[in-house]
Amino acid sequence: MATSGSVDYTLTAGDVVDQAFSKIGVKAAEQALQAPELKDGLNALNLLLKFMQSQGLHLWTREEGVLFLDVAKTDYLVGPTGDKATTLDDFVGTTTTASEIALATVIDVTDTTGMTAADNVGIQLDDGTRHWTTIVSVDSAIQITLTTGIASASASGSTVFTYTSPVERPLRITSFRRKTFAEDNEIPVNQWSRNEYFNQTNKESQGTVVNAYYSPLLNNGRVYVWQTADSVNDYVRFSFQRAIEDIDNKTNNLDIPVEWLEPIIYGVAARLVDDYNIAPDKGDRIILKAQAMLEEVLAWDQEYASINISPDFH
Repeated sequence: MATSGSVDYTLTAGDVVDQAFSKIGVKAAEQALQAPELKDGLNALNLLLKFMQSQGLHLWTREEGVLFLDVAKTDYLVGPTGDKATTLDDFVGTTTTASEIALATVIDVTDTTGMTAADNVGIQLDDGTRHWTTIVSVDSAIQITLTTGIASASASGSTVFTYTSPVERPLRITSFRRKTFAEDNEIPVNQWSRNEYFNQTNKESQGTVVNAYYSPLLNNGRVYVWQTADSVNDYVRFSFQRAIEDIDNKTNNLDIPVEWLEPIIYGVAARLVDDYNIAPDKGDRIILKAQAMLEEVLAWDQEYASINISPDFH
């Protein structure tokens, strides 16, 4: 007998909620959920997914980001309405191939691969700042047109950074590295605590970024850097944990790997036990099974890496 050859099995949010209600015995397999039950189930599912964010650094939510630096700027908002930052996959960097005067909107570049209309674009200016606007059109493989003309002159060979979407607010940032465009090396940046940053007496000291502290806040996170940058050609790359996506309706797929589906079903069922007055013996069994499944899948959700142990010499 031939195997299917496919590995795309999944369940919608509605399927997960339906199975969770079946586990607690509120509905038979052939029954459809009533609207209030579906609402309760989707709420329980969203709450569970958000709670999961506190359980560890889930491998599938780890991403790489890029924070674009301004000269002498001490801190940056990182999120949907923050300063200029994006995911590494969304970042495009190139250089200009001709000098441009103030207010120029047509810019010649080395390569437009990866750029699209409406992308954010930042042009390095001769005064050491970066002019940010958006792309009206990608005219050719070597030319773009800007929405707003550059604020002042820009020499040939100046850097051009583009991206489509801002990075979502990181739940956690696990590491920072400083990079200069077109150079191969990434320099590790020490991750400071809040006290270490705020106890620094001269926060406006200028040079290269060697320390950083991240405060998650609510809508946008905030990254504090020390020293402040002395060049807009430097940027900070960072590894971060993103949020798990919301469930907006029952047809949504879950933003989780398939090995998490059954633990999620039992987790939703366990959350519904109290609300639906399930008999204590049955409710306790479901809660225990949900806890056991969660522990098992969290044990799987680990990064395989070497552990280095060294003696503590005194």
